[in-house]
Amino acid sequence: MQKNRANWRVALLFIFSALIVGCQSEPEETTALQHCYNHFKAESYKVAQTECSAAANNGEVEAQWLLAQMYRYGLIGDDPQLTIAFEWYRKAAESGHLESMRELGIGLLNGEGVEVDYESAYVWLKKAANKQDTSAEFSMGLLFFEGKGREKDLGSAINWFQRAAVKKHVMSINNLAWIFATSNQRSFFNPKKANYWIGQMEAEHFDIPMFLDTKAAVQAAQNDFDLAIETQKAVISKLDDTVNSEQREIFQSHLKSYEQGEAWRE
Repeated sequence: MQKNRANWRVALLFIFSALIVGCQSEPEETTALQHCYNHFKAESYKVAQTECSAAANNGEVEAQWLLAQMYRYGLIGDDPQLTIAFEWYRKAAESGHLESMRELGIGLLNGEGVEVDYESAYVWLKKAANKQDTSAEFSMGLLFFEGKGREKDLGSAINWFQRAAVKKHVMSINNLAWIFATSNQRSFFNPKKANYWIGQMEAEHFDIPMFLDTKAAVQAAQNDFDLAIETQKAVISKLDDTVNSEQREIFQSHLKSYEQGEAWRE
């Protein structure tokens, strides 16, 4: 009986030891995706290209994104390779990668790396915007504001710009102020709202002529033409050699309107 008990204890000890050993997981091997990310982060782009390609071709969405970034910004060779970059953006976007959906949509909107396709741009940007991507929300606003591939729709443009503007997206804030200050549609012309949105701009943004131009339009919408004239003259004084003659004429036409006591309307 004593011998049987001893054997029973030995058997239990053996089983318990086996369980402990089985629970001790071996160190995980570093995956191709981890190698891809590590070398990308270390700016070892040539090695990252190899590792990311292996992971990307194996369906790793983050590797597809990183590979697209490297090709787009010329991190692998001397020049950007936009066509290849946007092929990888598309692969990642089709797998639901948020940033890739946004970048593919913007590329389709502007014809960067792909042919311009406003309808496809709308599809991808809306998918990203519906996941609260700020740049996609702004780009959706542009589609409606500029009437690209669809009827111009200020109501929809305002809706999308506001979604981005509440997250401090500067161009969206600027565009809202501009619409409310210059719209020739009664339902959208609203100097009070224009003044609210221009007030959301940081002071340093007014070093940029475009934003200062919007500020002058808001002042004119409030019938403060003296201030609008002063501001618009400051806009013109800030223009550098990169501003072409057509753009200069637009800024000058705004000034002329204010000097005649008229707010600028579009």
